[in-house]
Amino acid sequence: MPPQTADSVSTSAFQFTRLEDGRPVHQNSLQQAAGGEPLKGQTWMFVSPHDDDLCIGAGLLIQAAVAAGVDVQAVIVTDGSLGYCEATQQESIVEIRKAETVRSFNFLGVEGSHLTFLGFPDGGLTRYIGRRRAVDGDPQVAGCTGLQNAFTHSLRELRPSHVFVPTKMDLHPDHQITHNELMISLFHASGKIWPELGDPLDVPRVHEMAVYCDFPSDPHLEVIGGESPFETKLASIAAYESQLQIAELVEQLRSAGPFEYIRDVNFKLYSPQRYRPLFAGDQA
Repeated sequence: MPPQTADSVSTSAFQFTRLEDGRPVHQNSLQQAAGGEPLKGQTWMFVSPHDDDLCIGAGLLIQAAVAAGVDVQAVIVTDGSLGYCEATQQESIVEIRKAETVRSFNFLGVEGSHLTFLGFPDGGLTRYIGRRRAVDGDPQVAGCTGLQNAFTHSLRELRPSHVFVPTKMDLHPDHQITHNELMISLFHASGKIWPELGDPLDVPRVHEMAVYCDFPSDPHLEVIGGESPFETKLASIAAYESQLQIAELVEQLRSAGPFEYIRDVNFKLYSPQRYRPLFAGDQA
């Protein structure tokens, strides 16, 4: 029997548990786990350095979000051009992987129209750190290129309430750069800089998912999927047939079980008030 797609999966097919003061607290629903505000009509933006990262790190969560009425948007950063496993695919792998990505997300209940392909070179994000005037061949928006340009535009266009990105601890440079550039782009997108990229937005809540490496500290949310959404997640990963090692990865994840973990990213702007007590001493 083929796996169900997410639009036919019930919200009751998932369990959620949050760590609160180090203590696991079971949540009644994704809405409660996400803060309590109604989810229907919200937009959640999932940022993926590579096309297959999201189904690995958040395939269950994406299905749960779709089932709860969330508008799930996926932003794919790189073009997959280094992902060929056969020499004959070098010239066609970009289009092959794009088609596989559409199929993979269809399993998760996300239509192709909700996928944004930024088209930056696979394994080549270093030279696209920041923002600069575009030249021929650069991925561009409003005449400029760079990850901060692209992320600022996507954030202002999609206007998400929650953003998800692989943890900065992942060893792949594309993952590290994506994380860092997204974080600074949140501030760009919420300010008045670069008005040609859209109107400022309120800073969304930010969360990390694990793809290949552990989190820098303990995650805050556990997502457990039932048999049907777990099989659907595995099918969405297996859709990347051009990756000849994908069957082995699917079996590894099957053995690990239907569990995903999400870490909230809480950051504060610098203020000297935070450090004054350290140096105050006994001034009485």
